[in-house]
Amino acid sequence: MTAKPTHLLVTAIVLASAAASAQSADTAQAAFKRGHAAMTAGRIHDACDAFAASDKLAAETQTELALADCLEQDGKPMSAARAYRKVAEHDTNMERSKQSTAKAVKLEARAPKLRFAINPRPPGLVLEVDGVEVSASDDLLVDTGPHEVIATAPGYEGHAQAPVDRERSVLDVIVRMEPKAEPAPAPAAVPSPAEAARAAEPAPAPALMPADAPRASTDHRRRNGLILGAGGLGVLVGAAIVWEASSSRFDDVTRLCPSDTCPDATTLSEAKSKQDDGHTLRGVSIGMGIGGALLVAAGSYLALTPHREDSHVALHVEHGGGSVGYTTRF
Repeated sequence: MTAKPTHLLVTAIVLASAAASAQSADTAQAAFKRGHAAMTAGRIHDACDAFAASDKLAAETQTELALADCLEQDGKPMSAARAYRKVAEHDTNMERSKQSTAKAVKLEARAPKLRFAINPRPPGLVLEVDGVEVSASDDLLVDTGPHEVIATAPGYEGHAQAPVDRERSVLDVIVRMEPKAEPAPAPAAVPSPAEAARAAEPAPAPALMPADAPRASTDHRRRNGLILGAGGLGVLVGAAIVWEASSSRFDDVTRLCPSDTCPDATTLSEAKSKQDDGHTLRGVSIGMGIGGALLVAAGSYLALTPHREDSHVALHVEHGGGSVGYTTRF
């Protein structure tokens, strides 16, 4: 009687989704605070980078509005207009949504334009500005600053630089398409007389293997187990290092504000920043510890248990969490 194959799926969740969401929110909040501090200090470009990082981690209307205002102050009217329109699309506050749309319209009126003149214009033309495909027939609203223009078509290519130095200007970009040199095919190798003679010989018949001859083992189970276990140990060591780093941040907080009392506002701000970093590092360390332990457990299971007909181990890592899955056939 033939046994019916049975699938066994063992999945371990590395971090709970609630903990991952809390950690992401803490990181986004810390990035938003850095952006606000940079704005106050007059470091506009650094502030925009921090607001963009916060919005990427956890999109919030407050963050998107701060990013749009920052981009406007950084001399990027078109990027600021896109940010305001993004807010207007999903903002439930209708009055604020209308204000965002109005600001976007004013910024688009200030944005400089690129006007393209492509000669010749072969069929299949593809035009890219700063790595983004655009229409070759329409004017393109852009920010001030340098822009790279690349045009390609079957058998042709063209390139141009478009430096824009002021708002409300129109810059004509001339792209000359040049024939693209095709690589010459490699010459065919001429076989030697000895090689030709060997090629003409009939192939030997395959040797028959006795029915009871042992087959080469294709079981990589033990090897995979050792690799997973070693990787898990490495992750555990990393978790310990991150834990020490978080403890160092908390020690700095105690040093700056002994007995939870800070001497001035500057020291209080620095202590809060280090405390946020400590919480973030502590969460990362815990996640790494759990993940490393699961990898060691999976590696030990593979290395120490008997061979099965078919088995697979999969590690899935996502932002703020992950899972280890093991599937086997009996």
